[in-house]
Amino acid sequence: MVKKNVQAVLNGLGIAVFVLDKNRTVLFANSMGRKLFGKGLTGSSFDAALPDDKFQFVFDKVLRGQESAAADILLPTTVPTLYRVSVTRFDDESNSEPFRAAVSFEDISHVRDAQLMRSDFVANVSHELRSPLTAVYGLIGTLQGSAKDDPEAQQRFLEMMETEAKRMMRLVDDLLSLSKVQASERQQPEDQLDILPLLESVVNTLGPVIAKEEKRVKVTSTQLRTHVIGDAEELRQVFQNLIENAVKYSPRGTEVEVYTCSQKAEPGYLCICVADQGDGIDPADIPRLTERFYRIDKGRSRAKGGTGLGLAIVKHILIRHRGKLKIESKPGNGSTFSVFLPRVGRA
Repeated sequence: MVKKNVQAVLNGLGIAVFVLDKNRTVLFANSMGRKLFGKGLTGSSFDAALPDDKFQFVFDKVLRGQESAAADILLPTTVPTLYRVSVTRFDDESNSEPFRAAVSFEDISHVRDAQLMRSDFVANVSHELRSPLTAVYGLIGTLQGSAKDDPEAQQRFLEMMETEAKRMMRLVDDLLSLSKVQASERQQPEDQLDILPLLESVVNTLGPVIAKEEKRVKVTSTQLRTHVIGDAEELRQVFQNLIENAVKYSPRGTEVEVYTCSQKAEPGYLCICVADQGDGIDPADIPRLTERFYRIDKGRSRAKGGTGLGLAIVKHILIRHRGKLKIESKPGNGSTFSVFLPRVGRA
């Protein structure tokens, strides 16, 4: 077994550590280890917690005499997390079975995420910025050539260039926002807030857009308590995106409903729905709506000022909040976007 003073040191570490015997039976799990796999591991086989061939391979290397070995293993936790799992041998000559192995789990997801975000950023930006940059470049050439002595054409082309420049700015802002959210999505927010005033504030902020689109937005709740656990600014971004989309893609003169829905809520969650009376969405498109740059109608989306990143940002904010997004829609019957957020004081 592990001595008490050594246990104290291991419990103070910020990584999960286990001590196993040659049969992979757990002799000790530190506090982070118990948090990772649960409290009932001691005395049981570690294979029940980590039935992974790569781990068994590196463990067998150490069992056969190698001092240490490691493997990168992806754990399917709430947010899938990549760990560098290291196995290090230490022999205890005072024990009848001297072999012991320390197994540590180092979270290296940030390394993988940084590499993926960097490659995704380059690929996405080069693709999405090419079109507006090409347009601006062409307009500049026209202003320098045939339109250089035509004030009316100059004004029209400058307005077109301004539109394309704003589009590029929105795209860069959304890419930076998405990268920021993804970088912090393993850290669940702990603040408590009443979601109803936040929803009303979002609708007030969108007042000019709602008026321009000639729509109405109604916020209602049948819940006595609408308090959730979350980051106010990030949740504001979620509902601003969903409500603005509902307003922009609904027919003029219609109403967008924003309401809490107890019938849909899972235990421990508050459900907030945003329902529109738009054209609806083909069921085949629904699973892909939260993908980066996925658009059902690219021309219409760009005409409405969309970057193709809004629902991807919503998805990753809700992952960070340990929440969920459910989309229900049929062509011709409008769409309902349901957001599930952890309640304050949930079981």
